[in-house]
Amino acid sequence: MELRVLTAADLDRVLTPGRALDAMRRAFGQLSGGRAEVPLRGAVESEHGTTLLMPACLRDSGELGVKVVSVFPANAGRGEPVVQGAVLLLDAESGRPRALVDGTRLTAIRTAAGSALATELLGDPAADTLAIFGAGPQGRAHAELFGSIRRLREIRIVSRSGVSARRLAAELRGLGERAPWEDPPRILAVSDPAAAVRHAGLVVTATTSREPVFRGADLPAGAHVNAVGSYRPDMQEVDEATILRARVVVDQRAAAWDEAGDLIVPLKAGVVTRDVVDAELGEIVNGAAPPGRRGHEITLFESVGNAAQDVAMAGEALAAAEREEIGTLVSFGARA
Repeated sequence: MELRVLTAADLDRVLTPGRALDAMRRAFGQLSGGRAEVPLRGAVESEHGTTLLMPACLRDSGELGVKVVSVFPANAGRGEPVVQGAVLLLDAESGRPRALVDGTRLTAIRTAAGSALATELLGDPAADTLAIFGAGPQGRAHAELFGSIRRLREIRIVSRSGVSARRLAAELRGLGERAPWEDPPRILAVSDPAAAVRHAGLVVTATTSREPVFRGADLPAGAHVNAVGSYRPDMQEVDEATILRARVVVDQRAAAWDEAGDLIVPLKAGVVTRDVVDAELGEIVNGAAPPGRRGHEITLFESVGNAAQDVAMAGEALAAAEREEIGTLVSFGARA
């Protein structure tokens, strides 16, 4: 029996923006359509971080797998990724292991692709200024993917210390011919959160913050926010003003109300009720809910991440890798 190993470099070769967005449409559509089995993720707390166990089965597309991902915040100070992991993709009929996929890169790509899909369904098509809070792998993945599918005029990057924001801005400016965009946007590090969101039609929060990273009152009318960093009840990237101004769309209601501090904190404070969530993203994909702002000033996609995304993206990567003979085949297990 052979197992295909896909590295981060392999994923970058096979996961084009089109394929990545197709995988997200498949994942969210089946998730909201009741065609995916996705238990709430298990979490193991250790001294230095959290390890999450995320299984999923997508019935319509026949994709089955599990992601093991660790979130260790102190890694940033050592120059290591805060988020690391692996996805094991299984054969949906026999349970045979089919592929082992780099989970760190896959997580960054699938999260950015989920945000891109939400932006396509909720945001202003003419928005050309992107503000990114967080300068880690997620921030970079969002900048690269959004820059490849939209003609951006400016990308503003914000980080807590400012050091990583300046470094990422310089790296993106230095990509040259390797850059994902045809017309290079202006890319700069910004220290003032209010200045970062001023006239920004697109905003991404990809941090591990426990307090809001900007004031919702500073967002321009018509802005779309992708909040992807708040994966625990004690984390909060966006404030109550943002929630109250927005049409709120989530990846999955049950997971959001169990994990998303951006929603749980104002709920516990009595500022909002559970009715503040208007739709799941998959409901819009499936046509069960409309796209756009629906009369709200802004839109917000609140995402805690879902194993359906990981398994769909891994399945997309494996299918392309098999067609293009990319990856490394290794002997694995024994024939019964």
